Amino acid sequence: MAKSLISVTSKPPFRDILGRFTKADKGLLEDKREGMRNLGRRWVAIAREEAPLGKTGKFRKSIGYRTNQSGQTVGFSTFSAKPLGRWIIEGTPAHGIWTRRAFGVLRFFWEKGFNGPGIYFFRSVTHPGTKPNPFHERATDRWMPEADVELRRISRKYVMAVQGKG
Repeated sequence: MAKSLISVTSKPPFRDILGRFTKADKGLLEDKREGMRNLGRRWVAIAREEAPLGKTGKFRKSIGYRTNQSGQTVGFSTFSAKPLGRWIIEGTPAHGIWTRRAFGVLRFFWEKGFNGPGIYFFRSVTHPGTKPNPFHERATDRWMPEADVELRRISRKYVMAVQGKG
């Protein structure tokens, strides 16, 4: 009979590790969901600070998040008012604006008008466009250190559960 050249053992046995995971799984999953909710709320708070205020502040208020789960995977996605969010993030090219009614006019306050500052009326105007405002990138840059801490905390809990210390 041939002698074995290698021998592999797992301490604790894999069955014990699986049992520890099964026992801790429900609590770990709920902790992970709560961590994602906290990260989502924090990202929204930072994004609202970074987003342009505008005249009414409605765009800032439209920024939100939703948590999602598929099996053991938990995450969140963010959203904002459409199509305004895209226009703010990507900017807009110069474009024409026309009246909606056949005999309507557009009414604007024009700081540098023909006769000085005042109200002016036109059937159409050419909007100069807007520059991109990547507020979401600034928000993510500010948020990442906090996210890193939270994700490490969640990972440590899983490792402790495998080790039987959780």
